[in-house]
Amino acid sequence: MKQVGSAAKLAATAIVGQSVAYLLAIVLARRLGVEGFEAYAVASAVFTFMVMFAPRGIEKYALRLLPALFERSDWSHAGGFLRFGLRHILFSSLLVATAVGTLVLWFSDISRATKLAIFVSCLSLPAGALVHYGVEVLSARGRVVMATVIFRLAVPTMTFLLVVLLLLSPFDVSGAMAVACWGAAWVLALVAMVVSMRRVLPPGIWRTPHTEQTSTWLAEARPFWYYRISLALVAQAAIIALDGLQPSATAVGAYVAAIATANLPLVLVTSTHRHYARRLSILLERRDFAGVLDLRRERLQWLVPLLILFLAAVFGLGREILGVFRPEFVDEGFAALQVLAIATATSMLFALAPTYLKYAGHSRATLATVGGAAVVQVILLIMLVPGFAALGAAIAFSVSILGMYLAFAWMAYRELVQLRKSDGRTSDP
Repeated sequence: MKQVGSAAKLAATAIVGQSVAYLLAIVLARRLGVEGFEAYAVASAVFTFMVMFAPRGIEKYALRLLPALFERSDWSHAGGFLRFGLRHILFSSLLVATAVGTLVLWFSDISRATKLAIFVSCLSLPAGALVHYGVEVLSARGRVVMATVIFRLAVPTMTFLLVVLLLLSPFDVSGAMAVACWGAAWVLALVAMVVSMRRVLPPGIWRTPHTEQTSTWLAEARPFWYYRISLALVAQAAIIALDGLQPSATAVGAYVAAIATANLPLVLVTSTHRHYARRLSILLERRDFAGVLDLRRERLQWLVPLLILFLAAVFGLGREILGVFRPEFVDEGFAALQVLAIATATSMLFALAPTYLKYAGHSRATLATVGGAAVVQVILLIMLVPGFAALGAAIAFSVSILGMYLAFAWMAYRELVQLRKSDGRTSDP
């Protein structure tokens, strides 16, 4: 019950933060206009892709490696990994931001407003990437609630307040200015992360001479990196494809409004994922396969009823919800919203499966699955977006997501059952 209570606390915190971010999207859609909101949406998609690419998988690998090091009080390797991660993520972020900014400003033919918004997102990348790293470090130390408050609640709340101040000022607010508000929030969150880590990490981690295993850590983080890149492509390609293949700014805005609505319950998974991932890491270290299955059942007990309520709301009130963004988004986005909601619900049910596969060392199968999903989506986007606009993008995204997570769930559950049976036979007298 204590574990369920912790998950509920995380979910409640993240729901408030997601609600703030959703309200922010509504405000910006109404105040920026269709073209301004398109620039903001495309820049946000590019930022999301960059922030998943730049850390090179090191931030996700931290949650796999650090809990065991902390449990063994191995401060030498733990401190070495912290320094290693900080150095590599900062360097990669600066490199990626420079490359993307140069490419967009000098070699692309997108609108000037979108160029400027993407350039501002590039400036925000180092702070954003380091915050993502800090979240995983705090979670590995067991401070998942603290990490969630900073990452899921403080960042969107600070952004919203900055946007409100801009809207109350005499300035004409643009998409780039809205992106800059996110950048300022990432910087403030980074400061909070640094202060928090210095408080919760044991003193021995700073005093003990650090030992780094750079080549080993980079190699073991690489599968997480490839997975994140492919997942980023799956998640963000539709918005970028709509902007390039479908010249209607309304189609882009309708899809963004639809996926923002469909992704609302996703915060229940993202907020509690570190809680379950940390426990999963420890269970696998102990070879407690029965405990892994119990962890899966515990998660589904509270998640399934909430997903049923969410789908009922989307299918019953979807038109009214999209109309809050802008009236012109309703006809273009309602069917897309329904398709996306089904895909989101499915991915939430099986979201822990790819984490298990990566932690258990099945990186090749995981990468092949997510890479295949990304390729399928790109092909479907090229085929469907020109003729079906937002609905075509939603179908392409949903087909790839459904196939990917169903494959993950099947592979993970099959192996867990086999390992549990094998472990039971081994332990028999």
